[in-house]
Amino acid sequence: MFKAHNLYVTASTSGKMTKKLYLEWSEKVLFPHMEERCIFLADSWKTFSDQDSVIELKPEELEYEMLTIPPKVAGQIQPLDVLCFRMYKGCFKKISDFVFLHDLPVPVHHRDVILRLHSLLYQQFQSPRFENLIAEAWHKLGYTDERFMYVNPAKFMFDKLKGSCLHENCRDIVLLVCGIDAGFSSLAQILEETLLSRSARTV
Repeated sequence: MFKAHNLYVTASTSGKMTKKLYLEWSEKVLFPHMEERCIFLADSWKTFSDQDSVIELKPEELEYEMLTIPPKVAGQIQPLDVLCFRMYKGCFKKISDFVFLHDLPVPVHHRDVILRLHSLLYQQFQSPRFENLIAEAWHKLGYTDERFMYVNPAKFMFDKLKGSCLHENCRDIVLLVCGIDAGFSSLAQILEETLLSRSARTV
């Protein structure tokens, strides 16, 4: 199975967030990335209700609080639902459509290919070029007063594909513009390298 440093991969028989997975995610993913204070905005899925078990896993120095979104309103209250997730899914679909359009021999439903593409997109969305996207999501919901001008990742990566793949001897069709270094990359190079070897810089 493909492994990337920016993904934590596990599974469940149901495909849903179980208590075991929730606790594993809290311990291995959430808390290691939090500093000083953390407010966890969760939907009303019943698994999230067991906060006593989560508290046992959190670092002592971390100030932690969970707020529950009422049922059926996550789309109006969760910032990432309002501005980020739709763009992320749209980017993933653009890559899948690219494969079908050009009849490329890439098994887009294969687990390793899916993991590589998620690793790529997660890395791209973390580019400083797109950081105002999340900040503006909080403003659109009224949580903050300051507005932020942001770059739409899908438009930046896919709208102006005029150029050659930056990789030497690559003659394949360009798939996207890298959000980190603004270089052109083909799908073949992305699947081979997943762009994770590039330095995290902007131009």
